[in-house]
Amino acid sequence: MLRNITLFIIFLFTQTLNAQTKGISFVKTSLKNAFEIAKKQNKPVFVEIYANGCHHCENFKKTFDNNHNVGAYYNQRFVSYQVEVNSPEGRALRQKHNIYVVATPTMTFWDKDENLLHIQPAGDEQNNEAYLKTLADRAIDPTKNTASYKGYFEQGIQEDNFLIEYGYMCRMICDTTHNIAAMNTYAKKQEAVGFSSPSNFLVLQKVVIDDENPLFKHVVNNLGNYYAKYDKKDVDATVENIVMYSLYCSRANNYPLEKLATMKGNLRKIGIDKQSVAGRFLLIETRALFKANQPEKAIEVIDEFYKGVKNIDKKDAEFIEKYVRGYVQDNTQLSKLQWIFNKAK
Repeated sequence: MLRNITLFIIFLFTQTLNAQTKGISFVKTSLKNAFEIAKKQNKPVFVEIYANGCHHCENFKKTFDNNHNVGAYYNQRFVSYQVEVNSPEGRALRQKHNIYVVATPTMTFWDKDENLLHIQPAGDEQNNEAYLKTLADRAIDPTKNTASYKGYFEQGIQEDNFLIEYGYMCRMICDTTHNIAAMNTYAKKQEAVGFSSPSNFLVLQKVVIDDENPLFKHVVNNLGNYYAKYDKKDVDATVENIVMYSLYCSRANNYPLEKLATMKGNLRKIGIDKQSVAGRFLLIETRALFKANQPEKAIEVIDEFYKGVKNIDKKDAEFIEKYVRGYVQDNTQLSKLQWIFNKAK
């Protein structure tokens, strides 16, 4: 009973605020309550994910707070809420729904049962009344929102812009499998002579997350050509980001040693020093060696890496000892790393 009374009070407060506000009436209590109100009103939910210190977010705040037409449009159609990307509530939302915020603000729209309907970052060029109304319409249109993309892809839609949008959306919801499928389809449609076009380089920067993608392979095999066309820092950052995304995804646990060697080589190609590369691959490479029944080689890799570390932290030494002993019980083999283990004492 008390919970129902509380929701009723929140509902009345929201209705009063709707009548008084110039712009969008954002629920001020919690995201949970926003969805509870949405169920009562049978409305979808608009959630803006913003970041403190983001000037784009500040600009949108002015529009959301002061544009009466935008406010009326959204208040009629949605229950609205704002969440800071790094707040406990923001982190919980991202973790629960596997959302990767590529830029802020990110506009998200949900049905009343917390199923994602549409997700889209926005910049100052989208900060206008016409676009925000169009965005609202698209979000609740089951033929146009991002929730519809998977179905269109499975139906065989392969237009370039659609594949890019679908791949980008998959990246934002951490759907690696379908991002790879969409971007492989896209890459196969590109003529080899156009692989290094500005649009394809932008796709590499913003959408591709797999180092097996043909567009990525073209970059690492033709770095000189890309350096001639684009800023070297941008090219190197693109290569590094895709390699690291591929390294830290769940698929990496099953990478063969040959692939790991290729990935390390690609980082070395863009000038990352050997010690830094070794540190990034230390656990994934040695785990693969242990699984391949090559403990001596794994121990050798660990020994070589830590010889290049100036100061070994006690907690790091404790972790390495526990990690290695989880695979190796032979004291003769372990003796080679005893000098590291001693740092934990």
